[in-house]
Amino acid sequence: MHGHQLKHGLAGYTIHMHSALCAALPTQPKVLRISALARALLERMSEWPQGVPNDAAALRLMTVFLDEIGNAEPDPLHLTMPRQPRLQTMAAVIADDPADDTDLDGWALRLGLSRRSISRHFRAETGMSLVEWRQIARLQKGVEWLAAGQSVTTVAMALALGYDSVSSFIALFRRILGTTPAQFASARQRDAN
Repeated sequence: MHGHQLKHGLAGYTIHMHSALCAALPTQPKVLRISALARALLERMSEWPQGVPNDAAALRLMTVFLDEIGNAEPDPLHLTMPRQPRLQTMAAVIADDPADDTDLDGWALRLGLSRRSISRHFRAETGMSLVEWRQIARLQKGVEWLAAGQSVTTVAMALALGYDSVSSFIALFRRILGTTPAQFASARQRDAN
């Protein structure tokens, strides 16, 4: 296991495990909401010499970490950044400005890559199409604004989200998060009080 820092300030860990340890983990790539305990265990595990558990206590920590990951819920708003530098640049622009409606042809021209190459590599590295990734980036921004007290209408119609109607924003929000923006905003206000 080792930590790494990516361009655009993103940080992460890479963990390589023997297949025998992965039985309880998802078989397909997924982004999970990890608990505070799993986060703390990951920090501790990152300090292991050569990234390998070297005693019984370390093995117990790893087992608890695997239990926590096995029980983690999917995180529908998490975006995986691509590794390829040009695709990272594109993803960072979209995340910073979800209103950027540059289409695949525009990105191909800007990045000097073919449409097919962008689509294939982006999906392979993020697990999503560019359209799906942009939708999640827009929802992230919408959640941020709703949590800051903006109205659903203001958020939905804001150019930075690129929606033409309130109903399309509400439908996407409900499909991905399982609740409406208004219900989400009300719950956030209740939690804050």
